[in-house]
Amino acid sequence: MQVSPEKVKHFRKENGWSQEVLAKASGLSLRTIQRVEKDGNSSSETQLALAAAFNKSTKELFFVSNKIETNWKWRNIMQSFLALIVVVAAVLMLLVLGGDLGMFADVYGILFLLLFMYSCTVVAYGFYGLRQSIIGLRYLFSSDIKHSPASEFISVIIQKQVSFIYGGALIATLVGSIAILSSSDALASHVVFLNAFAVNLLVLLYASIIAEGILRPLSAKLTLQQHITHNS
Repeated sequence: MQVSPEKVKHFRKENGWSQEVLAKASGLSLRTIQRVEKDGNSSSETQLALAAAFNKSTKELFFVSNKIETNWKWRNIMQSFLALIVVVAAVLMLLVLGGDLGMFADVYGILFLLLFMYSCTVVAYGFYGLRQSIIGLRYLFSSDIKHSPASEFISVIIQKQVSFIYGGALIATLVGSIAILSSSDALASHVVFLNAFAVNLLVLLYASIIAEGILRPLSAKLTLQQHITHNS
């Protein structure tokens, strides 16, 4: 099995080593180091020597594909799409039963939640993690996703985004509560107070819909094959 030449170079440069120094540290010949960094060809003994020199596991030397193998058959896409439509319809039915749909419209609340969630994603995982999480939304419409480091990476990000969006909702609700309790108009009028408080809860509703209707199901789909593999 080939190691990743890029990873070997990265670990070597991370330690500030030249190829000659790596050869001495690993007990390998300079020619072997040069061959590994060129095409990745190596024996198991070479891999163990390099891993020991870098103080890494041999797994960390191997190439990890950024592609996720999944099933994109039209039938499966339509099934997932229809299931998502049912979820949206169920939520809309509840909103209609709750009253005028205009009562639940708060564009700024949704915009804040998305900006907060994706900003936290950038802080935690960088722009690469942000890009992968956005691209990963398409796997809502796929099936039979094979477990891989790439799918596990996206799943971890999606799981954290659930926490991020609920955290953003909590912050927005606290700020809104403080604003309401500090408003003389809201405190002077029972009707104004209740209306403001109701609007303040919308951000929690949006966070719940996004987290439980999109993010958590997607994370579960990405990790399903991993659980099946471990249990088999």
